[in-house]
Amino acid sequence: MKETLDILFRLQKLDDEIDALEKEKATIPGDREEIDTKLEEMEQAIQKIKDESIGVAKLRDEKETDLKQMSEQINKFQGQLYQVKTNREYESLQHEIDALKEKSSKIEDTVLELLEKIEKISSTAAAEAKKLGQYRAEAEKDKADLEARDKELQDQIAIKHDERKRLVVNIDAALLARYERIRDNKAGMAVAVVQNGACGGCYRRIPPQETQELKMMERIITCEGCGRIIVWRDE
Repeated sequence: MKETLDILFRLQKLDDEIDALEKEKATIPGDREEIDTKLEEMEQAIQKIKDESIGVAKLRDEKETDLKQMSEQINKFQGQLYQVKTNREYESLQHEIDALKEKSSKIEDTVLELLEKIEKISSTAAAEAKKLGQYRAEAEKDKADLEARDKELQDQIAIKHDERKRLVVNIDAALLARYERIRDNKAGMAVAVVQNGACGGCYRRIPPQETQELKMMERIITCEGCGRIIVWRDE
């Protein structure tokens, strides 16, 4: 029975190792997706900046077109000043010219503001593009590392499963089924080691007489608190 209990302990330890490897492997797709998501977000942010730049440049072109048209209109009205025959017509035409000049001045200010905005947007776009380039290089390396780790974990898991197959052939089928059932019901822990006089699974204190029986390792003892198989290991 001591040999059987030793095998059960080794099996639990091996299953814990397999679980840890599989848990780590399960995180890799999420890590890879997180990298891709960040890349996509950075690319979208840069595209948004580019779209804003295009919009501002278009507005600047429209304002410059308006300025050109106003300048032509002002020149036309100024030419007509010498053709009017009355002071009233002259004053009215001069009023139109002044109004156009005032409006034109405001548009010129707007154009300057738009030019400054375009310059700032271009600077921001260049900085973000540089960050994207740096992150893309890092991302490619990180993804390559993840692929390598995924392959490494797969190989380790396969080795552990082979080791498990060789181990379980030494366990009675009914006992193995019992072990698997407890594992399924107890978050993967079917075998608990005595720790400081208590069950390592639920921490129930183990009576002295039961402790002595565990040390003898002559029969399988289950914890009255959690139902796990409890084993003694020399500390």
